[in-house]
Amino acid sequence: MEQRLDIQTVKIRQIIEDYRSGRLVIPEFQREYVWKKSRAPHLIDSIYRSFPISALLLWSSDADVRSRRRDPKPVRGNSISWLIDGQQRVITLSRILSGDEGIEVVFNPDEDTFRLANAATARDDNWIPVSEILDDELYRQLRKSLPDGLKGEKREIKFENVRRLLEYEIPAVHMRDFSFDQAVDAFTRINTLGVKLKTEDIESARVAAKHTGFIADEVTPFVVELKRQGFSRLNVMHLFRACAFVAMPDGRSRTPLHELSRAEVVSAWSTTKRATKEAIALIRNEFGLVNMDILWSGALLVPVIAICASRSARDRDPRGVAGWLAMASLLHRYSKAAETALDQDLRACRSDDPIGKLLTNVRREAGAFGAIANDFRGALNDKGALFAAYIACRHKGLNDLFSNSQILLQANVDRHHILPRAQFEESRRAKADAVANIAFVTGEANRSVGAASPDVYLRKLSKETLESQCIPLDSSLWHIERAEHFMEARRELLAEAFNGFLRKMLPNRRILI
Repeated sequence: MEQRLDIQTVKIRQIIEDYRSGRLVIPEFQREYVWKKSRAPHLIDSIYRSFPISALLLWSSDADVRSRRRDPKPVRGNSISWLIDGQQRVITLSRILSGDEGIEVVFNPDEDTFRLANAATARDDNWIPVSEILDDELYRQLRKSLPDGLKGEKREIKFENVRRLLEYEIPAVHMRDFSFDQAVDAFTRINTLGVKLKTEDIESARVAAKHTGFIADEVTPFVVELKRQGFSRLNVMHLFRACAFVAMPDGRSRTPLHELSRAEVVSAWSTTKRATKEAIALIRNEFGLVNMDILWSGALLVPVIAICASRSARDRDPRGVAGWLAMASLLHRYSKAAETALDQDLRACRSDDPIGKLLTNVRREAGAFGAIANDFRGALNDKGALFAAYIACRHKGLNDLFSNSQILLQANVDRHHILPRAQFEESRRAKADAVANIAFVTGEANRSVGAASPDVYLRKLSKETLESQCIPLDSSLWHIERAEHFMEARRELLAEAFNGFLRKMLPNRRILI
């Protein structure tokens, strides 16, 4: 049949009904829902004021296509339209109009304003959920509660304007009888020229185009499982890089999965899943981490997965892996030119001595390994230094400041300002948010402490506990007035402890004193 583009307008009411009933479906090559909740009130407000919003791109074909989302379940037959562009808007509108999945938008008729529901709007009767205004039965009850007179009439007019949201018409371009590859190409072109997709989104689309069902049946469920375990920073592209390594272990350059056969991809993916689970187990064993809250980049796990995939448990040297990962994190290995650095490290994983080659990539200028005090000068957004501080304290024993018990495998390890933030002058308060001022405690303990003065609560702690958190024993430093001297002393202790960890993990390497 001849390819053609049908251009029409579709009412929001129809779009949402089609989406919820499974007649308008998200194809598997689409990315996940990524909009922040804060965008929802702005979208509704634009429609409320009749401002134009971007067109939807739909596609219909007899091709064998899988849905990205299992709910709502697609209908069978030729009545399906696949949503190529506009997913974020359609899902956001569906959630706003039903008030579900954490997106509840409320409307104030007196201020003529939309916002996300919060504790303040819940206490104020002037803020009405949009989902209630659009529900016929709930709206009848709302009208009965309107005050008499002019104020009630003005409010009713505003509410009626909100209800007309459902009649707003969105432009829609419908691709008919284009091939699956052409639909994927349209998706990538639109999103590359507009709001750029992440590399992982484009590669997912290409893999879905080549290997129908692989993303929906294999990749998405595994990523969801990882996220549920707290390893959400390990994203699809990280897993694809590891999977490509497994599929082509002797390749000198990276080979995208969409260029491989389905048999190669399926076999490599099975190994990648197994190796990923073993890599997570290694991280838990060596660092006592239940999740990735403090491990700043999923890219750090890709070489670990590659080693677990290509080496037997007997040949892995988990301590060497831990030593490399600690240095890679401290030196922000993948913060700049990440793809180039990852290429280098995956080539190292193909060598006869993967740990040695990996370590070569993270040596300091003097050829040694280890931390210096200045590595811990950063603020809390320096995740590499924060993780290194955690490693240093764990090497010293890591006792909780307020229970004196050792912090082992816990999901709720929290951060505590040793010199309380509230005690700094407001103009200097940002100085409190430094890696050198952070201790690690259980979440329950942190919530119970408040802003107790450090010269009071630190005196109650044992020497063993203080040393386990790399806190200077000199009590004259435990005052806000001496914050700079306190942090300088603690940076030295953190560097010393971190290097002690490396000596344990890398006994045959030159470690800084």
